[in-house]
Amino acid sequence: MVQTLYAFLRANPSIVLFAALAGGYALGKVKFGKSFSLGSTTSVLLVAIVLGAFIFRGHDDLDLGLIKTVSFGFFIFAIGYKVGPDFIGGLKRGGVKYVAVAVFFCVAALLAAVVLARAFGLTEGYAGGLMAGALTQSAIIGTADGAIEHLATGKTLLGSTMNLKSDVAVAYAVTYIFGTAGLIILLKMIGKLWRIDLPAEAKKAEAELGSTSSADSLEAFHWSNLIVPRAYRVENPEAVGKTVGEIEAEYRQKDYHQAYTAVDRIQRDGKVIENVTDDLKLERGDIIVLAGHRSRIFNAWKEFGPEVDDDLVRGMIGEILPICLTDKSLSGKTFDEIFSARGRGCYVRSITRQGHELPLGPKLVLHRGDVINVIGDRPAVEALAAEIGYPERPTQVTDLVMVGIGLILGTLLGLIAVKVGGIPITLGVGGGVLVSGLFFGWLRSLRPTFGLIPTPTVWIFTDLGLNFFIACVGIAAGPRALDALRTAGISIFIAGVCLTSIPHLLTWVFGLYLLKLNPVLLLGAMTGAGTCTAAMNSVKDDAKSAVPVIGYTVPYAIGNVLLTVWGALIVSLV
Repeated sequence: MVQTLYAFLRANPSIVLFAALAGGYALGKVKFGKSFSLGSTTSVLLVAIVLGAFIFRGHDDLDLGLIKTVSFGFFIFAIGYKVGPDFIGGLKRGGVKYVAVAVFFCVAALLAAVVLARAFGLTEGYAGGLMAGALTQSAIIGTADGAIEHLATGKTLLGSTMNLKSDVAVAYAVTYIFGTAGLIILLKMIGKLWRIDLPAEAKKAEAELGSTSSADSLEAFHWSNLIVPRAYRVENPEAVGKTVGEIEAEYRQKDYHQAYTAVDRIQRDGKVIENVTDDLKLERGDIIVLAGHRSRIFNAWKEFGPEVDDDLVRGMIGEILPICLTDKSLSGKTFDEIFSARGRGCYVRSITRQGHELPLGPKLVLHRGDVINVIGDRPAVEALAAEIGYPERPTQVTDLVMVGIGLILGTLLGLIAVKVGGIPITLGVGGGVLVSGLFFGWLRSLRPTFGLIPTPTVWIFTDLGLNFFIACVGIAAGPRALDALRTAGISIFIAGVCLTSIPHLLTWVFGLYLLKLNPVLLLGAMTGAGTCTAAMNSVKDDAKSAVPVIGYTVPYAIGNVLLTVWGALIVSLV
């Protein structure tokens, strides 16, 4: 009965592939302790290896090559597209220290991986999987897999090409758990060993930014933080003659917040003045519309006069709009420099970079590609979007023409191989498609009307694309996995512990003593260079602040690129 089932599944491997995905995603949701989980990628790989070991043992005719290539192509292109603006922009703008941290980490990781692989006598496949798992960079699996295909025929191999590819998957599975959980523990220990108060250091960084706490989300909010327009009839003699600029400046001096209290419009003698200017003076009997947080304007009647329920307010239409900053002249300027001179009637609720929310503050430096979530009077919001960038309106339409062209160009680039000392050096299909994704992602940041891939689609490409690829790798590796674990499992695990720890410790010393970075920003940069979002979230929790995100984004972009390319390089160096 069991053999009949196995024969049926071998004849229909797509069922096994979907079973690996379903089982892996289910296992990835299981919590060990309070918060740790294996995650979807590691879980899919483990389930796939088990299914492959039982169902395909003794059968080497399984061919999932096309599915594996296509799914990895979508994954790696989406990664490049996502980090492209920060990778290219980070090399050009003023974050020199963060670039230095990322490059130092990646070079240290490559050297450490080569030394450890040789010291432990690991195969080329094990070395690639070691880097992928210990550094939590799953894309290395694809580039290492591609590099194995290009190994010189004269090079002495420690196994067949198929065995080497299996070695990649096994080493990744063995080292990934410590690469994530072990790194979180390591970074917690670093702060304690150096006796650094992370929350205090985060507050220092926040003070430099003039940071404020983020507003409540639109799904859950305090009523006092709700942004509203309210109308008042000007009857107070002290308010008569004041200019709009003076009124807004007074509110700003009372309590700085990420949203300014604004004079949105004024009704005078039955006529509405929508385009108010700073030098416009109030007159007795004017109806003035203030827009801002309820907690800041509910007492405005004391200053101006009685609140009125006027059609002027009831007719206002608000809008919530994410705006991608694209104006080159504004890139590199602070929040205060940008919004003190524009955006009357607009209120910034949050600013995100690569999907991570930044700590708001007047000295926060913004860059092209940052997404500013704005709420306010519709005409004001639309005018702001036209002035500073491109409105990221909800859409489900993906520019598949751009995606297709990008995949073709990347694949062609990856096929180019240059021999150095008789060893073919190549980006491989994965590296080539990554470079293509970087280019189109950067181009999209310059021309936001071109090449849109909505955020949900990016998630599908990256998450589902990666896990389809990982499932294919795991199923193919399954029949040889047990033998590989028996012969090299302990060595790989120890090498993985060393590879996770050494580059991070060296980078910590480099960043703290040579670059003199704030420890919280440095930890964020280290987790970015190591492409470990889980560790970054842990640092945020420990620091009780979103400040680590500032250090995370540029190194994350650079780490994704360099470590992925290292996957092809290490196969040639071991």
